[in-house]
Amino acid sequence: MPVLAGVHFAIALFFAVHAMRTGRDKYWIFILFSFPAVGSLLYFFTEYLRDLRYTRGGRRALRVLQGVVNPQRELREAQQEFDRTPTAFNEARLARAWLAQGDAAKAVEIYRRVASGPYARDPSFLKGLAIAQLEAGQAAEAVATLDNLFTAHPDQRAGDLALMQAEAQAAARLPQAAHTFEAVIAADGSIEARCKYGRFLLASGRQREARQAFELVLADARRGNRHSRELNTEWIRAAQAALKQMEDSSASPAPSA
Repeated sequence: MPVLAGVHFAIALFFAVHAMRTGRDKYWIFILFSFPAVGSLLYFFTEYLRDLRYTRGGRRALRVLQGVVNPQRELREAQQEFDRTPTAFNEARLARAWLAQGDAAKAVEIYRRVASGPYARDPSFLKGLAIAQLEAGQAAEAVATLDNLFTAHPDQRAGDLALMQAEAQAAARLPQAAHTFEAVIAADGSIEARCKYGRFLLASGRQREARQAFELVLADARRGNRHSRELNTEWIRAAQAALKQMEDSSASPAPSA
């Protein structure tokens, strides 16, 4: 029983950190620690799973899971629900389904309709639009959408959204990208944020700083527990690969004249 209680507490703690990083309502902290098992399940299905659809890795995982049974099921159900009840929220679900299927351009088209009129300041719709735009390669448009989101809801400028703003600015080649990345790292020195910052530095030609950023990723991974390393496997491997590539490049002999 003590072991099981410890597992429940660790899961609740993980979700509590996620809730704080993503600006969720503070009542989730109370629910998670007052009802560790039930609260964690509730948070997973109502909040965490929804955010999972917004990440590239999450969408890949969801597509794999959907493909086991029916790869078109979520899209079909979302379309049917919207046809039956054409509300903005059902249309947003349809946009998420297209995004999960890998059609970011279609998701952008739908989200543009949703995040307009009376819902032009809705944080969830603006967030969905920005993610779809970034996935579709529309970095400058994603920056503008995130600026609108943060102007309307300053409390949303944190965690994953703040990091996404830095990524969008970098992809749009805006000069403020470096400052935004540095602010994100100062507020949230997560392994993912440090790795993406390293990639930005490397692409900017700042190799020495990039190396330091990647080395910090690996140092943080060594200090963390096994669960943390498993969650950040993608970023740890990316940092390792980047460092190896940098070492191989520096070891390669210069071409003869």
